[in-house]
Amino acid sequence: MATPQTSTRKSRGRINGHDKKSAAAAAAKNDLHAAQEAAETFVSAVTSSANHFSEHIGRAVGEKVTKAQHGAETVADKVSNRASDARDQLEDTIRNRPLMSVGVAAGAGVLLALLSRR
Repeated sequence: MATPQTSTRKSRGRINGHDKKSAAAAAAKNDLHAAQEAAETFVSAVTSSANHFSEHIGRAVGEKVTKAQHGAETVADKVSNRASDARDQLEDTIRNRPLMSVGVAAGAGVLLALLSRR
């Protein structure tokens, strides 16, 4: 038979066991909350870094595109100037030596005709 002291010890053990479980659950809940806050802080930091990085990349790409456009314009101007110079030189040669120009044109035509037959 159980004495009053024995039943008290059993109920204390249950209460203490319940208290330990409650304390462990509360600690786990606090740890989970702290982990959630740490994760939110991490996500915020990563998002901020990604935004900063994308802004930096956007500026760098914009600068490179602008430089490329200026380079393309410079090359186009040079090509245009050289083509214009070549055209002017060809016109001068035709004016100064018209018979030679006709002969060269006729020779080129004959050569192209022979090449196109094969």
